[in-house]
Amino acid sequence: MNRSILFGICSSILGLIGLIFLFTASSNLPVHQWPVEAFQGLVFTLVWAVGVPESLAYPAAALSVLAVLAVLFVVGKKASGWWG
Repeated sequence: MNRSILFGICSSILGLIGLIFLFTASSNLPVHQWPVEAFQGLVFTLVWAVGVPESLAYPAAALSVLAVLAVLFVVGKKASGWWG
């Protein structure tokens, strides 16, 4: 595994942790329940604020998380060229 792929994976993981923390910052749940709570918070946001039907909100939330991971992977891969 070369350095650019490693940077991309690390940036994706750190971005996912940041997204999870963004949705669960004010929650008093244990840390191991944060990913599920963050996903449910994203679904709730799509249903309540945007007006997406519940049956479409779950796939839309999953696709948005995957899109965030993909974008952060590309950004991390490009950023690896800046440091050496």
